[in-house]
Amino acid sequence: MGSKAESYYPPYEGKEPYIHLCFSDRDERKVRPLLRRLLLRGCRVWYCVGRTRDRSTQALRDRRMLGAGLTVVYLTEAVRADTELKTRLLVCQKARQPILVLNTDGGDSGLSLGLTAEASSSPMGGNAPDACDAILHGPEFSQVFLGNPLPIYDRLWLRRLSVTLVVLALLLVAGGTVYKVLHPPAAPAQIEIQPEDQVVFQDPILREAIREAVGGVPITQEALARITVLSLSHLPESMEDLALLPNLSTLILSQEAAQGAPKQPGLYEKYTLILAGGEQP
Repeated sequence: MGSKAESYYPPYEGKEPYIHLCFSDRDERKVRPLLRRLLLRGCRVWYCVGRTRDRSTQALRDRRMLGAGLTVVYLTEAVRADTELKTRLLVCQKARQPILVLNTDGGDSGLSLGLTAEASSSPMGGNAPDACDAILHGPEFSQVFLGNPLPIYDRLWLRRLSVTLVVLALLLVAGGTVYKVLHPPAAPAQIEIQPEDQVVFQDPILREAIREAVGGVPITQEALARITVLSLSHLPESMEDLALLPNLSTLILSQEAAQGAPKQPGLYEKYTLILAGGEQP
């Protein structure tokens, strides 16, 4: 499983120029705000977290490390005590890669790492704004490391929001359970069986409009013959079923239904269309 830094701010894996941010695994939490600031400024940053025994993974890490245009060291006591990390830095130095040391605690910034005088050092506090400025305004930094600022949607914020939503959902479920316990459901009412329709309309919009027009009684041929005016709040997808109403002559359309009338030119030929309120649509 990846680190939180990799989850929130993934290392750059593209082919454009990038910097290598080198830090101790123990300092990952301190480095996250710096990573966020650099990415928001459009800086392409690669880094790695954790040790690996997989040769292919280590080979890939070595290629990315040596492919960087600049290595930036986030120097702390944890870095000074990390033999493997210091070995990687010496490999970068031997490859004549520019190195910038961010001295976050004012301690020794060169001898303890085995770096030569060619590596520059920037004394600073451990806060992210100072560290970001030291990198972007350092003599080794180049504009080629900058691209378009990434639209970082703070994943930590999103995760907190997700947790909050889950908690709210659980509270709603718990509240619903308590309500059911305190307010048990009433006995179900007897269902009144309605007589079946003799004429079936597949379109539910048209079927309900016709049922209302016949006064809620079963839809029969005799009931359909009595319908001369029909009100529609929405136009059904197909007007073919209207032919089952032999004496229908007028359609009263709502505003929404009238907007769809031009798509059904046959309506104008067969029926008188009236907009709800008395106007012609």
